[in-house]
Amino acid sequence: MTVIRQELAEYGRKIGAAGLSAGAGGNISARDGRIIWVKPSGLAMSDLKGPDMCGVDLASGRLIEGRFKPTSELPMHLAIYRVRPDIQAIFHTHSPWASGVISAGIDVRPMFAEVINDLGGIATVPYVRTGSNELAESVAAAAKENETIFMVNHGVVTLGKTMKQAFFRACVAEDAAKSFVAASIVGKPAFLTEQQIRELKSLESGRHRLRMMERN
Repeated sequence: MTVIRQELAEYGRKIGAAGLSAGAGGNISARDGRIIWVKPSGLAMSDLKGPDMCGVDLASGRLIEGRFKPTSELPMHLAIYRVRPDIQAIFHTHSPWASGVISAGIDVRPMFAEVINDLGGIATVPYVRTGSNELAESVAAAAKENETIFMVNHGVVTLGKTMKQAFFRACVAEDAAKSFVAASIVGKPAFLTEQQIRELKSLESGRHRLRMMERN
């Protein structure tokens, strides 16, 4: 059993423990060369184990390893990987707070630096039937330039160059929604201004350049 397969199952359990998906909801995947390991259909995140994960050929979408049927959202995962060769993990959660806010017609706007520094590009996709090719195409189109995608009446998709990054993005998206609801209950949310957003992006860009210089 590959290390990636085992790690993916561990992150599935983390998603369950964080309350980001209930029951058998949500699905996750990770790239392993030409193989995509993906959550099986009908299994709860909290119960996932390494041998449960389905190995799918990226090019054909054919199941090549595993004893279960892959998630019905497999077309969406494959479509994203095909347009984003830099991405190694895709986590789709049914995060209650983030899903609720976006399905109420409210965009997740930045109130804190984490939304700018951690979520990457943010996009919203209108409701499309789950498991459909239309959904796969819509989300993949949004994923070309974004790493956190909110799906109306459905959930959240986060992309990562590592599984850890995809998980962090799912957590930050949920916390951003919680903070918005809390601020709306007690008063009026104060969002970051365009100038403040530019400053944060500039600061993060400078940190990235410094890390690249240190590696070299």
